[in-house]
Amino acid sequence: MSEADVPASRRSAARRAQDRRRRERMRGGGGGERYTVDGIGERDGWICGLCLDPVSKGYRHPDPRSPSIDHVRAVADGGTDTRDNVRLTHWGCNHERNDSTPLRTVGEAEAQRAVLLRIPGLREYAESVTALDMVRRSQARHSPERYRARLARRVERYEREGR
Repeated sequence: MSEADVPASRRSAARRAQDRRRRERMRGGGGGERYTVDGIGERDGWICGLCLDPVSKGYRHPDPRSPSIDHVRAVADGGTDTRDNVRLTHWGCNHERNDSTPLRTVGEAEAQRAVLLRIPGLREYAESVTALDMVRRSQARHSPERYRARLARRVERYEREGR
């Protein structure tokens, strides 16, 4: 059943439940602290932490160029909701990243590979790739150039649809 098939009352209840679970994770993950987009933007010099291009305060959601806050380490993965774990991004770059975090070390890649080896459908892939290859692919997938190109496509589609 797609989201469009779910009655609005059930959809909003599901969203409320999801928000409640996220707030509980945030409290359990070391608490949170108050911050604003403007405060984080000033701290980060109004530069997107993903594509490294300037972010303008003039755009508003749902424009992909609008300012957004990104958790460097996702709350769902144990990150905290603190100023030290957030950065300014374009909404489109943040949405593109979703909850994907780049692998930075071979050790991180080896840990992820060990998990993949235990999943029957991914075992063959995990056996065919080295940890170093996983780090290189992850870094390429999370490069500023790639985020910049994806943001440009989102902006083009947004403007073409006349939103």
